[in-house]
Amino acid sequence: MTEEKRKERALGYVLACRDYGEADRIVTFFTVERGKLKGIAKSARKSAKRFSNAIELFSLSQIIFSRRRAGTLYLIEDCHVVNHYSHIREDLEKTLAASYFIELIDLFSLEEKPAAHLFDHLKIFLDLLEDGPFAPSLVRLFELRLLTLCGYEPALEHCARCGAPLDAGEKMMFCAEDGGISCSRCRRDTAAGIRVSAGTVKTLVTGRHLAPDKLRRLVFSGQALRESEEILTRFIGHILGKQPRSLRVFKEVLLLGNRR
Repeated sequence: MTEEKRKERALGYVLACRDYGEADRIVTFFTVERGKLKGIAKSARKSAKRFSNAIELFSLSQIIFSRRRAGTLYLIEDCHVVNHYSHIREDLEKTLAASYFIELIDLFSLEEKPAAHLFDHLKIFLDLLEDGPFAPSLVRLFELRLLTLCGYEPALEHCARCGAPLDAGEKMMFCAEDGGISCSRCRRDTAAGIRVSAGTVKTLVTGRHLAPDKLRRLVFSGQALRESEEILTRFIGHILGKQPRSLRVFKEVLLLGNRR
């Protein structure tokens, strides 16, 4: 007897989309109900009207899907865009940042494991990008708060090795392998360590749990932006065992733009 398909609905962000065969696309969504959900959109490349903008990267879409048995790809029966984030797509820096955000969510989440806190986190920052000017500080705050939500909160106020409170007057060194900043007694002066100022630490500590509507008000100095980028991207690379591809593209494009 053939098992009957049961259609389900979910709201999801498009994390990835790739061509499959001559006409289909395989799409990865990030949903509240299912976490990551991977499905096949039949004839998506032949019919532009059927899915329209609903399976473009970082679109928020309402999905109707089904699956005959566990362990197989879902069939994307229908998909309607809820938010296409048109203002993000009109701006190169915003588009690069949004692409980085969704890759990080993809890398830090699991298939079929609900993660409403990560969904909300992604929505907050995509909405911030959509509704205002691009600010590099938003990228750093996205990284920092994502690490915290995933259980990798870097030690910034207490020594990563002994747990002692850190003195703002002492030399601070961030080491990804240690999980944060070490005090002067525990510090290992190695090439892997990154010097970080007390001002940068204070800014990050403030931004770690700040209410979403106050995130744009947090001012990063030029030094805080440089240091926080170095320590957070290094830490993320250490945790994942690699640097996200979109981060490399982001840096290369912005570097080329600054040279012009």
